[in-house]
Amino acid sequence: MTDPNAPVATQRGPGDLVVAVLFAVLLLVPAALALTGHAGFDVDFLLNTEQRKPFVAPPVTSGALATGGWQRDAEREIADGFPLRRQLITGYDYAKYVWLGDVGSTSVIRGRDGWLFYGAEERDYLEGKPTDADLAHAAAVYAARSAWCTRRGIPYVFVLVPNKSTIYAQYLPPGIRRATATAADRLLPMLRARGVRVVDTRQALLDASRRGDVYTRGDTHWNDAGAYAAYRAVIAALRQARVPIRDTIAPSSIVPRRRTGTGDLLKIAGVSGTISNEWLDYDFPRRAREITALPYPNDPDAAAFGYYASAVDDPSLPKIVAFGDSFLAGLRPFLAEDARRFVALDHHSVQGSQFDQRVVDADKPDIVIQELVERSLVFAGSFTE
Repeated sequence: MTDPNAPVATQRGPGDLVVAVLFAVLLLVPAALALTGHAGFDVDFLLNTEQRKPFVAPPVTSGALATGGWQRDAEREIADGFPLRRQLITGYDYAKYVWLGDVGSTSVIRGRDGWLFYGAEERDYLEGKPTDADLAHAAAVYAARSAWCTRRGIPYVFVLVPNKSTIYAQYLPPGIRRATATAADRLLPMLRARGVRVVDTRQALLDASRRGDVYTRGDTHWNDAGAYAAYRAVIAALRQARVPIRDTIAPSSIVPRRRTGTGDLLKIAGVSGTISNEWLDYDFPRRAREITALPYPNDPDAAAFGYYASAVDDPSLPKIVAFGDSFLAGLRPFLAEDARRFVALDHHSVQGSQFDQRVVDADKPDIVIQELVERSLVFAGSFTE
């Protein structure tokens, strides 16, 4: 007679063995890699995907020993240098992106038809930030720069670049709606009332988007079609204001070329290794040659900017100094053709230096351009002169 309380022998199948082996491999391979010197920070992945620097534990202090803080710091440093960290995270992010239709970062908004949007400042912008007081502060900052340039006989132009979500609002996910009066809608009248020349490129980009893409699905920036539309708007506004500048890049001289690459939003989402981004580039005759020497060795603020300079051998062209953010890189190739000397300085942080008087004094340009993307206005209250 069988005892009903007797333990039942468990039958192990081949699948159980496979799971056990895989589990052991997952445990042992990272340890083996670490012991053989393959552990360490994947700086490229941390900076471009996680948008932060590697964590380095501070020296152990008596306070850390008393509170156990040294253990937390050590765990963070070990985690950042964990072998196969990139592969494990990107594998998870890809599965989440493809199978669940979600993204592994709150800095990315997944929209319709594969369109991605920047979820950090842009989400706040869509919700109606900042306040009118913050925008009035920003308007005063830009008006002061404009007045400073005017006293030196230099035209100053403020160029507003639209958010990707402004041009492609139809691809935003359900539940996200743009505020009826955006920060740009409220700021630009303030600037004009203070005498600042304004070039609002939003309508030019909207018009161009009806003829083809002006932004890419997997990146927050415009492609060459978008940058060229903005460039034409800037040139038209300058000429209308009787600022001496020539439109040297005719549409007939442009040859569009498509290429496959990556995008910053795909990188942040952790799927750039498996999902590609399509770019539209413009080829056209180029006369501008890059100048590599940095001409401002005594300027303490120069380190706050990325620097680019070019020259064209045509003394009839004006000199241009342009300040801006990462969108300025798209405008550079076009503006450079219209200047005998073109200097572009893109700020590393919108909350830091956006303008450098020493550069203007040193270069003595004929035109100063200040470019800003819409979403940066969420920080308007912290802009500095």
